[in-house]
Amino acid sequence: MTLFRQRKLGSSEKANMWTSARAVKSSVSFPSARILLVPFLAVVVGVAMQVSVGQAIIASKQGHNLKVSLLSKSGQLDRKDEYCVLFSRTNAGEPTEVGDVSVDFAQQVGRIRESPREFPFSPEGTGRYCGEVDLGKQYYQPAFYYVIVHYADGSRKRRACRFFLTIKEEKRR
Repeated sequence: MTLFRQRKLGSSEKANMWTSARAVKSSVSFPSARILLVPFLAVVVGVAMQVSVGQAIIASKQGHNLKVSLLSKSGQLDRKDEYCVLFSRTNAGEPTEVGDVSVDFAQQVGRIRESPREFPFSPEGTGRYCGEVDLGKQYYQPAFYYVIVHYADGSRKRRACRFFLTIKEEKRR
C-alpha cells in the first residue's frame, strides 16, 4: 500500500493558481457573454420600440410575471405632464393587455400621507395606457409622492404596483 502525502502550497504557488484560474475563467466566459448579449439587445430594442419618441422611463417594477413601467415626456416626475404606463411580460419583454388601469398620486408630508388623487388612463395600444396628470401647486420642496398603478391582470384579478417618487425643486434664475 502506497501512501501519498499532500504538500502544502506556498504563497507564490497559490498566487500563480489564482492568476491562472482567473485567466481561464475570463477566456471561458467571454464567448458566453457574447451569446447572452444578443438576446439582451433584442429585449432592449423591443422595449425601446414600445416607448414612444419623447418619453422616458421614470420608474419600473416587476411582479406577478409583469413589468410595470411609468413613463413621462420630461423623464422625471413633474406636477403637470402626460404620463404613460407600460405593461410587458418579464420573460420576453412583449407588451401584454391588462384592464381597468388607473393611477393614484398621494403626497407624503412628513409622516402623513395625503388623500390620493386618482387619474384614469386610457389605452393607446397593446399594454400601453396614457393620461394627463395635474398634481396642482407644490407647497413642499422636494415633494414626495406615492404613485400606485391599479390594474386588472389577465385573470381579471385586481393588482397594484407602488412607486415612491420625488418632484425635485426647479432651479430659478
